[in-house]
Amino acid sequence: MIFNKPVSGHVGVAALACAAIASDGYDLTVYGAAAPDLLRYPGWALTPSQVGAIAGATVLGMCFGAVTAGMLADRLGVRRMFMACVAWFSLAVIACAFAPSPTTLGIARFVAGLGLGGVVPTAVTLTVSAAPPGRRHFLNGVALSGLGVGGILATLSALAFLDDWGWRGIFLLGGIVPLVTVLPVAAARLGRWAPEPPRTDPASGTTRVRLGQLLGRGRWPKLIVFTLVTACCQILSLGLLTWLPVIMRTNGYSLGSALLFMLVYTFGSLAGASGGAWVADRVGARRAAAFGLLITGAAILGLAVHVPLPTLYALLFVAGAGVGVQPIIYGFTATSFPGALRASAVGVVSGVGRIAGISGPLIGGLLIGRPALISFATFAAFAVLGAVITALFTSNEVSDPDAVPSRVPAPTA
Repeated sequence: MIFNKPVSGHVGVAALACAAIASDGYDLTVYGAAAPDLLRYPGWALTPSQVGAIAGATVLGMCFGAVTAGMLADRLGVRRMFMACVAWFSLAVIACAFAPSPTTLGIARFVAGLGLGGVVPTAVTLTVSAAPPGRRHFLNGVALSGLGVGGILATLSALAFLDDWGWRGIFLLGGIVPLVTVLPVAAARLGRWAPEPPRTDPASGTTRVRLGQLLGRGRWPKLIVFTLVTACCQILSLGLLTWLPVIMRTNGYSLGSALLFMLVYTFGSLAGASGGAWVADRVGARRAAAFGLLITGAAILGLAVHVPLPTLYALLFVAGAGVGVQPIIYGFTATSFPGALRASAVGVVSGVGRIAGISGPLIGGLLIGRPALISFATFAAFAVLGAVITALFTSNEVSDPDAVPSRVPAPTA
């Protein structure tokens, strides 16, 4: 059996993290693929704004989940929180499939978001801590390429099953698979593959103290910059994942064609996540991320123009590849903070950044029915803004990632 063969610890961790994050990518993408079906679901009479609001509930849950799981992981153990998050979101996504009303669906999506949000900071921390120093960005990119893998699987599932199963069936599939695959492997092997990253002294583990550690010793500017860039990426990514099929249908394409466009887009994000991280290990995270976001903006703007089909596919692939720079930002964050603060740092960056990401699906819903140039130019602007912030306010230098954080006393009342 495959599990009896020796597996390098850092390879096994990256593969398992990739599988868990693929479930995250599946859930985010499958909602966009199911949006047309939700809009015409009998008895619900949902509007585009309401569908966007339900998507926003997921992102809101992810914000709280990311920050909370990151803080708890540095205190209670990253491996334990990783497995807890996988179990949590799997069960919650299964509950989404049985939601009896739009309100219940929104609540279930929020609950699922709590677990989904905790997957990224715990997976990134495990991967970066287990990886050799010269391969941290690459292996982290491999792990976070799971977002693209999950997106591809979601699109293929929608193409294969949406007509017969409806949105409930493809949601149910997304909850069952990680519960019976990722969780058992993590329970059996993760303890051997991944050294537990350093934990803080329990006495210094309160939220107020940990925020003091994150903001101390000149770390706060990096935390703010990484969060702003993440916010731009999340608005862009979540907005397009939610509304790309609907926007393309509004522009005259069939649902099948629109889903194929999403498939090309997610293939691009998969290539961008792994390829961009490989480039980041060689030219620096700042250059790789800034360039990726710039080409994303140009490609998205090009989607507003009626071009031959091969050119349209190329633009979608490039746009997806540019969105794939988000793993570089997460990896850059992880390697810029001490081991005992990594999960907290990535949790804050991903969680707070995703608060802004809530506006992505809402913005997309407001743009439905408007000219394509306005819709795509709006999303392209966020890509360019992220590139400018990255180019001007980040550095390729990595400071004391493995230093022991100094204790910051709790503020007194």
